[in-house]
Amino acid sequence: MSICGLASRIYWLKQKSKEDPLSYFRPTRPQSKFLDDKSKIKMLLGGNQVGKTAAACALLLYHCLGRHPNLKTDPPPIEAILITHSHQQSVIIQEKLYSMTPKYELDPSCEFVRGKGFRGVNPLVKFKNGSIIRIKTANQGLGLASATANLICIDEPVPMDVFNECLARTLRGGAGGTRGILAITMTPVGGVDVSYIEEMVKSNKISCTKACLTVEDTTPKGLQPLLSENQIKEITDSFLPIDREARINGSFHVAPVGIIFTHFDPVSMITDRPVPSGGDYKFAIGIDHGSAPNSQVAILICVDVKDPNLPRLYVLDEYTAGESTPEALASHILAMLDRNQISPNMCEWIGDGEHNASRSRDGYKMSNLLLMRGFEAVLRLPHKTLPFVIRRAQKRRHSVYFGASMLSAIMARKHFFIHPNCKQLIKSIQNWTMKRDQSARSRDPYGHSIDALRYASLRLIDKSNYRSTVSKIALF
Repeated sequence: MSICGLASRIYWLKQKSKEDPLSYFRPTRPQSKFLDDKSKIKMLLGGNQVGKTAAACALLLYHCLGRHPNLKTDPPPIEAILITHSHQQSVIIQEKLYSMTPKYELDPSCEFVRGKGFRGVNPLVKFKNGSIIRIKTANQGLGLASATANLICIDEPVPMDVFNECLARTLRGGAGGTRGILAITMTPVGGVDVSYIEEMVKSNKISCTKACLTVEDTTPKGLQPLLSENQIKEITDSFLPIDREARINGSFHVAPVGIIFTHFDPVSMITDRPVPSGGDYKFAIGIDHGSAPNSQVAILICVDVKDPNLPRLYVLDEYTAGESTPEALASHILAMLDRNQISPNMCEWIGDGEHNASRSRDGYKMSNLLLMRGFEAVLRLPHKTLPFVIRRAQKRRHSVYFGASMLSAIMARKHFFIHPNCKQLIKSIQNWTMKRDQSARSRDPYGHSIDALRYASLRLIDKSNYRSTVSKIALF
């Protein structure tokens, strides 16, 4: 074949792959086993980055379009449901689903917007052959009354009641009243109790295919490896020790014990050197008001965001003594800023907004509002004229876990530095363990400093870039 002929052939193949990406999907060995599994309840259990989401999308499309390459399936039209654990995760999966879908198969009324997913209050994927995919989140509830489904895909762990509802929907969801298919793709982490799934696997009620974060298990058939050994090591270094085994090998829940920040190196990371020049620095103060009066912690940090994908985090100072009044706490924080030659207006302020009590018998249970009034008093400013705002820390689902994972990944890259005067935070980093129970966290002597550090860090670091390029961790 001539060079011109070869170029023409390559161009034709590229165009065909854009028109019908599903035909060009090349599954890995674990993906193939999962997709070809004839079981009515089946699962792809694996670590991060092993292609679980791609496998779920391929399964949905194979069934909805009647194009399974190796199995006889119910003829279209069929009704399928995709369940994710959050809206954010739903949008990510919808992006993947759209990228794998032959666009000529979509119904003209089916609109997709990048960054938002398929349009509609309740996202719905419609195909020309009449098949549909309803997209739900676990916290929404299925809201399907007595509806049945030919296929339900669950992406990542869901509570047992949601699983049972899904199972009920597939009991008579197939063609001719036969049972439909319930498919699960998951990494067994994230705080959801999945012991019920583990027991069903052990009793052979769920057919389980396992995929590990290895070069072999992430290489599509007939293609070059997607990840090298070095890339895999880079990804696994960001995983917390409490569930590294789950994220690498898909192992079921490992008890959350042991020190979290195992990558912390006191020799190289504790330093009194000034922050290097030439960076693009942003400053923040994280404040944890504590679960008891006079237990406040304030952490001053700066982050070099010159490369947002590889942030460098510098902990400059801390205040941990705790004070009985908002004015006293405000004075100490201002003194901390003054000795670091940083203006209050240069900082992002982020605080734990939960402890909204006024004066108690043994002191103040602080809040962001009370502390801002304290700053006004110390600075002698009129009411509501403070030039900065202490914003409330966002405590979304699994925020503790994600914040800790991000900090651990920064330490693994040796992009974390802390001043030796931050004695309480250093001690906390060296001793903090993950606590799932809220009451246990409130009694944790090391947790307040870690929380203050999390609040400040999460305020400054671009989490979307960081997650995709550094930690490679799915959102909780």
